[in-house]
Amino acid sequence: MIILCDTSSIFLLLRIAPGMFTDPRYECVTIQEVHDEIFRTQKFKDKYPWRFDFKPKVRCLGYSDVHSRSYETLYEMINLSLESGVIDAVTGHDFNLSRVDKSIVACALANKYKVASGDASLCRYAGQEFGEIFEGSVSALEVLNGWLEKKLFVWNDTIQAFLNDWKIQNEASQPPGAVKRFKELTGLSFPR
Repeated sequence: MIILCDTSSIFLLLRIAPGMFTDPRYECVTIQEVHDEIFRTQKFKDKYPWRFDFKPKVRCLGYSDVHSRSYETLYEMINLSLESGVIDAVTGHDFNLSRVDKSIVACALANKYKVASGDASLCRYAGQEFGEIFEGSVSALEVLNGWLEKKLFVWNDTIQAFLNDWKIQNEASQPPGAVKRFKELTGLSFPR
């Protein structure tokens, strides 16, 4: 399973696969805080006015799924480690994760989920501090490529238009390996 916490990725993927949170074949979950950010943040109301069409499709993990005993233990460990100061091996600065970031990491670790996040610091922290149990992170395009490999839908011009729109919105670039794999799967170039 993949816990999607990057709103940008969700905005791309939800238009392509509206059932990604309701159909288990897509192997995607999210948490309530991410749901709330998507539907309550003013900048998203302006930038993505269509998102309310998908509100019934964005289902979150239930409270008991998120707040298991292992989640609570991991959250406390994360909180304590960050309070004592953990240096990011890449930047040399202390990690500074928000309450929601801590919740995402604890949920991913407790449930053995991969993380789809554009927040490199969140992913680096999970890998650096919990490398033995962290399942890793994936980009939006890697998620999409996985769906294509499973043949969950057929690529078409409408879906390609969603990718073009995502690029027009100046969303995050995707890993070169994922871009290459996308071309192999679809025969099309990923918008640059």
